[in-house]
Amino acid sequence: MKSVEIFLFEGANGLDVMGPLEVFATATQLLRRRGQLKQGYQLSLVAKKAGPVKLESGVSLVAEKSLSNHSAPDYFIVPGGMLPLAPMGDDSALNKIRKKSEKAKQLVSICTGAFVLAEAGLLTNRRCTTHWAYSDQLSQQHPSLKVNTDAIYVEDGTVYTSAGVTAGIDLALALVEKDYSANLAIEVARYLVLYLRRPGSQSQFSTPMELHAKAGDTFDQLHNWVLNNIDDSLTVENLADYVAMSPRNFARLFASKTGITPGRYIELIRIEKAKELLSHTEQTVNEIASLSGFHREERMRRAFVRNLGITPTQYRCHFSAVAV
Repeated sequence: MKSVEIFLFEGANGLDVMGPLEVFATATQLLRRRGQLKQGYQLSLVAKKAGPVKLESGVSLVAEKSLSNHSAPDYFIVPGGMLPLAPMGDDSALNKIRKKSEKAKQLVSICTGAFVLAEAGLLTNRRCTTHWAYSDQLSQQHPSLKVNTDAIYVEDGTVYTSAGVTAGIDLALALVEKDYSANLAIEVARYLVLYLRRPGSQSQFSTPMELHAKAGDTFDQLHNWVLNNIDDSLTVENLADYVAMSPRNFARLFASKTGITPGRYIELIRIEKAKELLSHTEQTVNEIASLSGFHREERMRRAFVRNLGITPTQYRCHFSAVAV
């Protein structure tokens, strides 16, 4: 049996807790059906103090053990929630998390739980990920971290971190596959009606607000002009002419202010426009390629695969709000 301890704290996200828990519980039940009674996962909820803990939703779960118990679990899991998380400012809790991590064989964070591990000094110089909306913040607060903004989950030695909320389920399935077999992980995914490995990266869930923020005050008007002229030929020369700068100076200033090149910026804006049209219109993929400035379906498809890990058609299947 593999032992799993999931840390509860005030304001934790319920799905961060229950998603992985149900994956491990289902794996255990399926193993028992096979007669493998000594395999599976022994699950327990722990908190700073044993007892009921109110989650982000207002619902309470009961931790049967305190965080300071002397067990050495195979997995110690820290969920996330809306920032700031309670343990981040609690030196006593962080100290107990450090001690537990020394005993645990493997350390896991779900979503923004990565911030708790980082505050405890447990991610220093490691590769990791977190919810796409908080990736930049994690990098800024902890410069030593190598944050992968696109990954659904990241393994670095004995430390595992996952992206936003339901990505904890993806990671739990991967751990079941590692611990037992791909066949068991597939069976769990089928039983819970999940992807064993979801297509694409977490970029497919991001929003254009991030791009607007990148433009900042310096290029705010340019950003709005680009949105209104997205189906035109938006070369560096066109952009530079709009802001009354030479192409060379514009390209240099834009990259220094936003962290990306003008060409990359335009591609991402076009992808966001295409995502909006794929989700909310019945227009064909070819028509959408033209309206979003890609002009050719194949060019848009390559951009989607390169940036999101899925094709425009796959994106529409997952996120369409209309019957197409």
